[in-house]
Order: sequence, then C-alpha cells, then structure tokens
Amino acid sequence: NMLIARADLFDNYTEWLFQILPEIEKRVDISSYTDYEKRIYGFVGEILLDVWIEKNQIKYVEVPVMFMGNQHWIKKIASFIYRKIKGTSD
Repeated sequence: NMLIARADLFDNYTEWLFQILPEIEKRVDISSYTDYEKRIYGFVGEILLDVWIEKNQIKYVEVPVMFMGNQHWIKKIASFIYRKIKGTSD
C-alpha cells in the first residue's frame, strides 16, 4: 500500500496506527514464524489503512502503480508455486 495525503491526514493516521502496532507486537509471538509470516505488522498495517479510511470517511482515489525496474517473473512464479506445494508462506 501507498498513502499520499495531506500532512494532517497522514499525521492523524500514523498517530492512530502507531498506537495499535506496538500493542499487537506485545501480544503476538513471531519467534516461530517464517520470514514471510514475520511481515505480519506490514500486513496488519495495510488492513488498518482501509479501516481508518472508512472510519474517518476519507475520500480517496486508487491509482495504478508501475514498476520501472525489471521484474523477475519466472523466479516469482516459481517461488509462489513452491510455497503452495510446500504448504508454507516463507
């Protein structure tokens, strides 16, 4: 996710978010998580952005993003298939 917003909205969102994430960090033991699963805080942050936008009735626009660098599609697809077969998310 990316958020481009006025400074006051950004400040309100981050103030709210950074009250929640430390509490989650206290309650979740990630010691046995895979590297992928350890990204839990980023995933939760992505979900919470939508929650905050809805709760505060913020008008928004979604725009497509283009990657300018090379994408290693074969490696990404192979890794995705491997994770599905192996049954993990690392």
